Amino acid sequence: MHRNRAIDSAGKPHGGPQKIAEAWVQFNRLPMGASERQSHMQVLDVVDDIIQRDADGGWEFIEAVRQMDVDAPLLSNLAAGPLEDYLVAHGEAEIERLESLAKQDPSFRELLGQTWKNSMSEELWRRVQRAARSG
Repeated sequence: MHRNRAIDSAGKPHGGPQKIAEAWVQFNRLPMGASERQSHMQVLDVVDDIIQRDADGGWEFIEAVRQMDVDAPLLSNLAAGPLEDYLVAHGEAEIERLESLAKQDPSFRELLGQTWKNSMSEELWRRVQRAARSG
């Protein structure tokens, strides 16, 4: 397997949201028992940091992954991982943008439908569920 340029020789992801999305996808495509997983795990911390501290950067990362050629299990990982964390961290401020996208994009509705409530407020969770059902 070739090394992704989004991962440096120390296994640390670098670059903007697109490169980090590539590294995250690469990590998630590695088999669970692959020895490479350990050296690439840092991408999870980088993604978490972006999602938590930067609403725009987090959204760019999510959109970058969505635009890549990824399979359904990987999209499920995106939904129940970074997207769910994004909703917890920024959902109150970003819900209108997400509702608008859900109205236009059936694949985004499906992605929203794979998130879990986590620590979202009841009102935010209701809006996420409604957007997932009907946009």
